[in-house]
Amino acid sequence: SDPSQSSRIAAVLARGAGMRRIGLAWAGAAHHANDRRRSMPLAALAPLLALRGITWYSLQKGTRSADVDHVPAARAVVPLASDSDFARTAALVDALDAVVTVDTSIAHLAGALGKPVLVLLPFAPDWRWGLAGRRTPWYPTARLVRQPALGDWSGAVAALLEELRESA
Repeated sequence: SDPSQSSRIAAVLARGAGMRRIGLAWAGAAHHANDRRRSMPLAALAPLLALRGITWYSLQKGTRSADVDHVPAARAVVPLASDSDFARTAALVDALDAVVTVDTSIAHLAGALGKPVLVLLPFAPDWRWGLAGRRTPWYPTARLVRQPALGDWSGAVAALLEELRESA
């Protein structure tokens, strides 16, 4: 990550002092061939956003970053992402306690940085994640949270919610 970004990032993250600071990305690039299955509506994450003791930071890029304006539960989500370079995104991820994301570049970035990352996967995920299990050989700090059935984001979010409660 870019150490020159540290002071600016620290100022933004000061808002969440004393709480767990978790980054959030709910959608990948719209042009991706499987985006309709791997991306999810931000509203589906409302149960997570209601958890106490967590300040949520949006790592979402592109047009879907505006979703926070249309989801009442997301009004407290602090915007972090910009469409700037990947070094800035890496510095943002590095400054957080953990990341929750769908299968996007953010998942790979957090895993490569050794940051705890919970990856929400569609029922039929990309081959890199395998078809079963909670671990991946690619990133030791990653935990996989899979849809229990095709299109069932609520089941995946319920499992993620339980994991976040247990790790509090």
